[in-house]
Amino acid sequence: MTGHEKQKKYFEKIIKNKALSHAYLFSGPEMIGKKTFALELAETILGENFRQNPDFKFIAPKTAEGESKVYIEDIRDLKKFLSLRSYGDNKRIVIFDDAHFLTPEAANALLKVLEEPPAGSVLFLISSVPDLIPATILSRCEEVRFTEAGKKEIEEYLADKKLKKEDRDFLATLSAGKIGLIERLLKEGEMAEAKKAVDDLRKLFKAGIYEKMEYVKKLHEQTIKHSSGQREYARLVDYWLYWISAHVRNSSKNEKIVKDLLSLHRLISQPQFNHRLALENFLVNL
Repeated sequence: MTGHEKQKKYFEKIIKNKALSHAYLFSGPEMIGKKTFALELAETILGENFRQNPDFKFIAPKTAEGESKVYIEDIRDLKKFLSLRSYGDNKRIVIFDDAHFLTPEAANALLKVLEEPPAGSVLFLISSVPDLIPATILSRCEEVRFTEAGKKEIEEYLADKKLKKEDRDFLATLSAGKIGLIERLLKEGEMAEAKKAVDDLRKLFKAGIYEKMEYVKKLHEQTIKHSSGQREYARLVDYWLYWISAHVRNSSKNEKIVKDLLSLHRLISQPQFNHRLALENFLVNL
C-alpha cells in the first residue's frame, strides 16, 4: 500500500509486541485506503488466505441487495461469530466498513459487544464520518486517523501505471490524494467516463439555461434505460464534486458549488426525490 507510513510502523510494533487493543476506529476521508489498510492487517495476522479463514469476518451495508444500513441482525451474527472458539492460535478479526451506517438498535447491540469484548477478538471500525457514530462506541475504540496521500506519493503511485501524462495529471487532480479513487477508476475502467463528466461540467459553466435543460433531458433519457439509473446520477455528481473540491481554493464561488453539489448528492442518493428536477435546479443556479 502507498502511504500511511506512520500507521504501518505503529501496527508493526504492536503486532510484534502482541499488544493489539480489542477495538480500533480507522477514520478519515473516503477512498484513502482505510479499508485496504485494515485488510492488509488481517492478512498479516491471519495469513494470505485470511478471507477464507473462519477467524475472519467482514461487515458492511449490503448495498448489492439495496440496503444502506447495518442492522441489528448483522450484530447478532457478529455476536455468534465472536462466541465461537478460534480455529487456531490466531486472533478473531472483524472489519466493520462504513460503521456510521449502524441503525440505533444495531449500535446499542454493538456497544454491548465492546463493553465486554471476547478474549482474542479485534474489531476494526472504518468510517469517513465518525461523528455519526454514537460517542459511547467511539469511547471504546482507539482512533487511528488517516489522511490523503501527498503529491509525491500520488506521483510515485501513478508512475507505475501505463498511462499518458495527461491521464496521470487528470487522475492526480481529480483524486486529490485519494488513491482508492484512482484504483477504482482504473480497475473499473471508469476514467473515460470521469473525464467526460468533467468536460461536460466545464461546458455547462458557459451554457445557457436551454442547453442545461437539454443536457439533463438527454441524461435522463439515457439513465431510465438502465436499471442502475439512480447510480448513474450519483456517479456523475461524484465526479463533479471531486473536481470542484480539488479546485475549491481557486475561487470563493467554488465553495458554494461544493455545498450545492453536496446537497444534490444527498437528494439523488434517496429514491423518494425527483432526481431529474434536483439536477435541473442545480444547473440553473450554477
